[in-house]
Amino acid sequence: MTLRTRLLAPLTAALAGALVSGLVGLVGLAPAQAGTVGDHGGRSRGPDIVLKRSSYLCYGYADCRDKGMGNAGYAQANDKMYWRMYSGHNCTNYAAYRMVRSGMPNTRPWSGGGNAMYWGTSMPDITDGTPRVGAVAWWKANAGPAGSVGHVAYVEKVVSGDEVIVSQDSWGGDFSWAVITRSSGNWPSGFIHFNDRDLTNESAPTIDGVAKVGSVLTSTPGTWKPADVDVAYQWYADGRKIAGATDDSLRLTRARIDQVITVTTTASKPGFPTRSARSAATDAVLPGTLKNLTAPTISGAPQVDSTLTLDTGTWSPTPDSLDVVWLADGQPIEGVTGASTLALTPDLVGTTISATVTARRAGYAAVTATATATEPVAPGTITVTTPPTIHGLVEFGQTLTVDTGAYRPADAAVAVQWLRDGAPIDGATATSYQIQNVDLGTRLSARVTLTRPGYSADVVDTDSTIPVRSDPRIRAQVERLATRHGLRVTVNLLAPGVDVVTGPVVVRVAGVARAVDLRNGTARVVLTGLPPGTRTMTVRYGGSPTVNRLVLTRDVRVP
Repeated sequence: MTLRTRLLAPLTAALAGALVSGLVGLVGLAPAQAGTVGDHGGRSRGPDIVLKRSSYLCYGYADCRDKGMGNAGYAQANDKMYWRMYSGHNCTNYAAYRMVRSGMPNTRPWSGGGNAMYWGTSMPDITDGTPRVGAVAWWKANAGPAGSVGHVAYVEKVVSGDEVIVSQDSWGGDFSWAVITRSSGNWPSGFIHFNDRDLTNESAPTIDGVAKVGSVLTSTPGTWKPADVDVAYQWYADGRKIAGATDDSLRLTRARIDQVITVTTTASKPGFPTRSARSAATDAVLPGTLKNLTAPTISGAPQVDSTLTLDTGTWSPTPDSLDVVWLADGQPIEGVTGASTLALTPDLVGTTISATVTARRAGYAAVTATATATEPVAPGTITVTTPPTIHGLVEFGQTLTVDTGAYRPADAAVAVQWLRDGAPIDGATATSYQIQNVDLGTRLSARVTLTRPGYSADVVDTDSTIPVRSDPRIRAQVERLATRHGLRVTVNLLAPGVDVVTGPVVVRVAGVARAVDLRNGTARVVLTGLPPGTRTMTVRYGGSPTVNRLVLTRDVRVP
């Protein structure tokens, strides 16, 4: 909303009746009192000025008061003369009164006549075409709406360079406020700047905020009189204007480090000369502070051969760079600075792992944040990819060998222990083992132990062998019996490593069989009732826990 609109808004309805009944009659109005023009000045045979009806905002002391448009006390003081002008309703006395109220002495500032037409010509050095609040609007004789002795008014508002609002009194008329536009034909001959109102800074602008890079400084406008002014801002660094810094706030960049900051506010108001005020200087701008919004974190299992991953966290503002240092028990780990991952090696077993992240940005002090340490690093695990196996003939006197298989890491140390029925065999730690007589009847296996620094040992047993037995040798002696068509068979068994062979023996000839147990490795069998002739004899040894089974077949002659 323009200033004119704001001023006119409350006045439209109330003025209609008064202007129709009172103001129209001003044209050609006879003077209320005749007089001559003299040193006291300011009287004519008609009103000082006749404006178009639409120009008036109020008319009369009461009407103007009711509409909030005052007379600065002239209604109570108009019986006195100011600057030797005629008192009462008189444009020159009212204008002089306003100048005295503004601080000027009650002495006419020029010598000569006081009629309005003389004012501008008597004060040429301070008369121009620029309207300002507090200036005197001046019309020459018969200029525009002015009468034969001219007219003066007090400038209350300057809407623009082409529109002002004045208060005035008029000889032969009454007190009023009016809108004067250049296009109306009512524009003054000039403006006399006796004692124009000025903008006054009552308190300088102040700067709020911390003077460091990244911070935002804000400025108050300061306080001004009158208060309803437009304020423009300009920021300075070390007294030099900062290009483009014309808002009421300023974000400090790294270019401002070590500089002191001030702000100038410039107040402006139509009809007033602009005025500026400067704030006190800040302290020298410090480097900014980076903020760690979320702390760095470490993910992954703390175990040898695992890889830990570092999330560097979030920062404000965004850093130019992030420096990473991995720590073991609080000490830097050589060779991994700057990496976002850490492969856990055996030498780290038992240590707690953490990491520091140092954020850097030009114009900001570096900030370091530390990730929470892990649990102590656990040993690695040896992985067997191919289990160990035993190769060889499981018999007394034979040699068995163990294939230790495959595993990771491939450089793990391998230790072998042979087992007899699951119990370690003293001294049997080579990859081969010769079967002994004490092994007869037992099952053999091998235990492979894998070790490596920084790893948990892994122990793997092979499958057990079949029971160890000796391979026997058999001898059968046959005697023919002359009577009863029979044979006497003596069987002897020997087995390497076995002192005495025991177990059942079955002798069969021509369908006749007899079973006996060995005694001291010998068994005797008598078979009778055999059909004469050449027959097949079978000697079958059933074996024992320590001796393998055996079958002997041969032909015999039955008498």
